[in-house]
Amino acid sequence: MVGGVKRRLDLKSMIRQNDINFLQEEDFILWQLTGDSELETHWTSFIENNPHQRDAFEKAIRQFSMIRLNKEMLSKSEYAQLHARIQQSVTRMEKKRLIRRLTPYAAAVCLILVAGVSFFFLTARTEKENEKVQIEHLIVGKNLEEKDIYLVTDAATTSFSKDVSIQIDESGKVIVQEAESGKSTVVEVEKTRMNKLIVPYGKRSQLELSDGTKVWLNSGSVLEFPAFFASKTRNVKLIGEMYAEVSKDAKKPFLVHTPGFQVKVYGTQFNITAYREANTQSVVLVEGSVGVTSESKRETFLTPNHILLYQNNLWEEKTVNVAEYISWKDGYMILNHTPINEVLRRVARYYNLSFNTQDDIDLTTKTCTGKIYLSDNIDDVMTAVSLLSSTKVYARE
Repeated sequence: MVGGVKRRLDLKSMIRQNDINFLQEEDFILWQLTGDSELETHWTSFIENNPHQRDAFEKAIRQFSMIRLNKEMLSKSEYAQLHARIQQSVTRMEKKRLIRRLTPYAAAVCLILVAGVSFFFLTARTEKENEKVQIEHLIVGKNLEEKDIYLVTDAATTSFSKDVSIQIDESGKVIVQEAESGKSTVVEVEKTRMNKLIVPYGKRSQLELSDGTKVWLNSGSVLEFPAFFASKTRNVKLIGEMYAEVSKDAKKPFLVHTPGFQVKVYGTQFNITAYREANTQSVVLVEGSVGVTSESKRETFLTPNHILLYQNNLWEEKTVNVAEYISWKDGYMILNHTPINEVLRRVARYYNLSFNTQDDIDLTTKTCTGKIYLSDNIDDVMTAVSLLSSTKVYARE
């Protein structure tokens, strides 16, 4: 018993009495779940210095790969106690300097920081038993064809294979910098004509417009913008998702036009989700003030920490934790009783995947809470999604 929560990894019968029980070592579990390089160095060194433990070590690795999730509900009190145990474990390992690169929120996900999900017990099977087990719930994430980012202007269309940052100075000069190489390209544009930035699934981009407004574009988004705001209003058009920090200019309001609604910005920070294929669209206000209008709705003014949600042909305003809606721009997802199918949808956009599920899997009724670090290693993310969804999830070429 740890803090009133029964240990879920009951694997004693699988380990020889004289061997270390690796499957009850949290350092070992975190290493297997995350592939963290520092933990790998630690365990490699350990086996080199303790060769008599190699057989048990290798067996533990094989057995860990057989672990699956049983569907059993955690009570709120058990969840709170488990959360506390996870945080204590992370703190302990940080003091050991073994997981400096594994942040607390990633560790929490990897140890299944879940509330309201009807699964948690981890059960391991022997190798012989596992050969007879069929995967009950299977979700396959297929890698889709990678596409470039396109900047379309009157003069030309320029493509970029990696994420880009675009800066437009007061004169309307456009400089594009590629994220990995740092290579800069100057693109010719007409000052008052609209330009189009197309960001496919699997890519993201940042822009600094000529008025100083900063924009983060999420995967699968299209933004139309001028190099210079010449009229009495600053107009951009969006399909997809953007987070923006708009420079204040009381004499020249900033307007965002989407296919379903318009947002009038009064110098503020906000997030807009307006994907064409999505059933839900939203405006989330972080700071300042915005007004939202549509064909079916008069202007509604939002205050900070509120969302205006359009779903099932209805508008709804409510108080939210804005971090859940803007964390994508910083490379992670905050989940709060989020349906698993929505989690998969976000991951699919971020990594350019297409998920295929078995017909009998109903993911709309399962929710999860925690944080997922959107690392460059898709296998790590698939591991987290597997744990959160009580399914076998993997990406294939």
